[in-house]
Amino acid sequence: MALLFRAIGWFGLYVFLVLLPLATALVVPAIAPGGSPSLAWSFGVACGYIALAMLVLEFALVTRLRSVAQPFGIDALQLFHRRLGFVATGFVLAHVLVLLGAGVGLRALDPLGGPPAMRGGALALWCLVALVGTSLWRRQLRLSYEAWQFVHRWLALVLVGGALWHVHAVEGAAAAPALTLLWLAYALIVVALMLNYRFLQPLRQWRRPWQVIDNRVERADTRTLVVEPLGHAGFDFEPGQFAWMLTGRTPFHAQEHPITISGSAERDARGRLEFTIKALGDWSGEVVPAITPGQRLWLDGPHGVFTPERVPALGLVLIAGGVGITPMRAILLTMRDRGDRRPVLLLHAASSWERLTFREELEALTREIALTHVPVLEDPPPGWTGERGWIDRALLERHLPAQRAHWQCFVCGPPAMLDAMERLLPAAGMPADRVHTERFAMV
Repeated sequence: MALLFRAIGWFGLYVFLVLLPLATALVVPAIAPGGSPSLAWSFGVACGYIALAMLVLEFALVTRLRSVAQPFGIDALQLFHRRLGFVATGFVLAHVLVLLGAGVGLRALDPLGGPPAMRGGALALWCLVALVGTSLWRRQLRLSYEAWQFVHRWLALVLVGGALWHVHAVEGAAAAPALTLLWLAYALIVVALMLNYRFLQPLRQWRRPWQVIDNRVERADTRTLVVEPLGHAGFDFEPGQFAWMLTGRTPFHAQEHPITISGSAERDARGRLEFTIKALGDWSGEVVPAITPGQRLWLDGPHGVFTPERVPALGLVLIAGGVGITPMRAILLTMRDRGDRRPVLLLHAASSWERLTFREELEALTREIALTHVPVLEDPPPGWTGERGWIDRALLERHLPAQRAHWQCFVCGPPAMLDAMERLLPAAGMPADRVHTERFAMV
């Protein structure tokens, strides 16, 4: 309940900060060519105020402020960040189109040769176009995740800086002191968030290094890194949570990756953690295999609310596809180590028998805890008598427990699988409020 109130409070603060510049501007005469502003002009200016406030607050959603993320989960904030980014883009386009229709010339879109007061806005507009374009079509543009992350971060900074410059230049002496101070405060918010994210957080991590103990090969192009803290106690976590991993020479390295903790939350006396990583890109396919025992890395965690620790349940339904098995492994190992005898159904989808990650370990767990393991193979071997194809409604109805309304269901896998399960599980009798999915994708 406390987390719910905190979530409501943070969302209320977000709405307040988005609307505050517009509310303040209501007492400031709008600037329009030829005198008093038209209704269209006022609407366009209002869209600009809302858009700029939203763009500033986008930084708060992705700079991993723990107090903000805890009630929602980082994955939910990332999704909120993406969706609100599109909403802010809509307000920007409305601002531009309405003011163009109200008499602003097309030269205002030129960041180099347009009117001086408009250049910052034009720069911000084209940065926004590039930012959205590289996010939507990253794969088509063949941008690696690391390159996209670098481009995205700098485009966002230039975008907000250009927009603040534009507001200051356009309003000039006509702006009320209160509005000028408010935009200055928003600029300081961006500076403070980035200072914390790029300097203070890495500085804290630098004092808490981790050392790689093992780098073992798993099935389906995955590896498990085993790490232990150096000179500190590490951290406790809830099964299903993740940490950001930095493998550069220092934690100030810009490349960081969100990786699920795949080991038991009941850690050993040395505080070791396990991370299972699938080869999906340059870092996971090239850097991770080259990591050797003794190498140092840095972690920022734990994060996330995809965990059964926070919800009451008579039993658990776990549905995993591909590398989505990693949080499920952490949940199952933790149940084993805690002597948790609640029943668990694991529906484990993979392309083939050989790509069923952790299959031997999972089969062993069926003899240690009350686990029913159901592999679902797209391309089963000859003589296979188990489930095959996709996890559909009929398969769910065959395996879901009779008391499913009192169980909790956790789903992790490709986006298409998550979309399907969010439709099919309620149709198969699992209450929608008991279906938890982890949608974690930076882009």
